[in-house]
Amino acid sequence: MDYLGSTSFDGVVILPGQVVQEFWNNQLNAVDSMAASIKKKFDALSADISKIDESFHGFQERFNKLLDDFRGDFGYVYDEGTVRRLRIIVEFLQQKAIVPYVSRSPFAEMAVARKRTKTPPGFKDDGDGDFYVWVDLLVGLLQVQRSGTHIERVALLSQDRKPDWSREGVPHPILAAEVKALTGAAFEIWSLDQLAEQLP
Repeated sequence: MDYLGSTSFDGVVILPGQVVQEFWNNQLNAVDSMAASIKKKFDALSADISKIDESFHGFQERFNKLLDDFRGDFGYVYDEGTVRRLRIIVEFLQQKAIVPYVSRSPFAEMAVARKRTKTPPGFKDDGDGDFYVWVDLLVGLLQVQRSGTHIERVALLSQDRKPDWSREGVPHPILAAEVKALTGAAFEIWSLDQLAEQLP
């Protein structure tokens, strides 16, 4: 975030609206609450202690009950460091990113047709989320281009490793062709590690 927020980064950050929606709906499921973190640590401790003393079982039941009570009262509490990092990311994106979010209904039939013909992205998934990430990105690129900004290179940051996006770091040729046809730009898909390599 420091690099993207610095003056040396002269690119445009496009955050597809579908990504915001999926992050909001799913992210906290992937982030441990304090209660979940404590439970994991206790489970590891329980496994070690039960190897030593079989009478530990009674204590384990009492602790699980106590942990359930804690989760009921404080299950919403997340690690302060996680919350702080999340806040920094959100603040950065509010300042730097454009967030295109297209109306879904005009593209619904296209989503079905692309999935049926295994046209990327998203044909490996049950839903249409990846397709709408892609449409939002393309609309964002058009917005940037219409503002007068020349686009030479588009890098999509993704941890998705399915072949409907890329194979061994090479973007699916259909996706690269669509970006090229729309903007004339080269298209790449970067992992977080690849982004880190680009940072000064």
